[in-house]
Amino acid sequence: MQIKYTGVEMLIRESVLRSILVSSVALSVCPAGVAAQETGFPTRPVTIVVPFPPGGFLDLGARVVAESLSRELKVPVVVENKAGGAGLVGATAFLNTRPDGHTLLSASGAAVISTVQLSKAPAFDPRKDLLPVAYLGDTPSVMAVGKSSPFTTFSDFVQYARSNPGKLKGTLSGLGGEAHIIFEGIRGNARIDSKLVPAANISGVITAVLGGHVDWMTGTLPGVLQYHKSGDMKILLLTRRASELPGVPSGADAGFPDISVNVWMAMFAHSKTPRPVHDRLVSAVSRAVKDPEVAKRLARSGVTLGYRAPVELAKLIDEQWTIYAKVIKEAGLKVD
Repeated sequence: MQIKYTGVEMLIRESVLRSILVSSVALSVCPAGVAAQETGFPTRPVTIVVPFPPGGFLDLGARVVAESLSRELKVPVVVENKAGGAGLVGATAFLNTRPDGHTLLSASGAAVISTVQLSKAPAFDPRKDLLPVAYLGDTPSVMAVGKSSPFTTFSDFVQYARSNPGKLKGTLSGLGGEAHIIFEGIRGNARIDSKLVPAANISGVITAVLGGHVDWMTGTLPGVLQYHKSGDMKILLLTRRASELPGVPSGADAGFPDISVNVWMAMFAHSKTPRPVHDRLVSAVSRAVKDPEVAKRLARSGVTLGYRAPVELAKLIDEQWTIYAKVIKEAGLKVD
């Protein structure tokens, strides 16, 4: 079956074209040198490292925000994808760049929490090595099945899985990432025995579900929403309520409040970034995300913009560090 472009992929194509235009305008109207004379930062283009392949939730968010941020900083802001290790490769590479604010990290809990906890020799500690700039928003994680599946509710799925241990197969992309955490959260909280057949990427996940090779999947709302709307897939559970799907219950609605890990998007600088530069970044990003067009474009793919200041992001990291550690321990997860 031919895979359609998701809403995320279409927005990324649009974002790339917009980025080229915005960058050109920024260079011609206000060269980096002018901005440097006024604030001391930035003195050259800014790079946002996304530790996942193009086409995902973080990639979309980074590209949309980059356009608005470029206008604020008056220099080009480009997105660079460094995928691998469920985000760990890109996050580690980011920390090896010069800590002068010209390189930022767009990350989620997978890149800076779960993969670190699953690593035998962690390359960094997000609570010490990353400097929060802003929490930008989140999207629900989802549990979905194919259109031919006999399950119409999450309750149906759980009841069958409990009565037929080991018979159902599920899939996800990104071992150690949010989809994996949610998969294990469902298996553990719902007390079901279901095999995991991981896929290389989200396209592999969609292909497996649409082709009937697996019975269920976990992922993000932006990656699945189009297929749900077209009738090719059925989303049975969300980690939080979504306005786009008023009839789909959250984990709490279904009686499983611990199935609640959303996929969030946040911006970080290196912990050694000078204070004046960090202050400039915080101010610029906070203004960039207030652009109504940013919220509108993200919302089209199920992403809810929700700015939080650095201190709130730091608190979230601490809280989710404990939540992820609990799920990983109870599920006995081991990746590397």
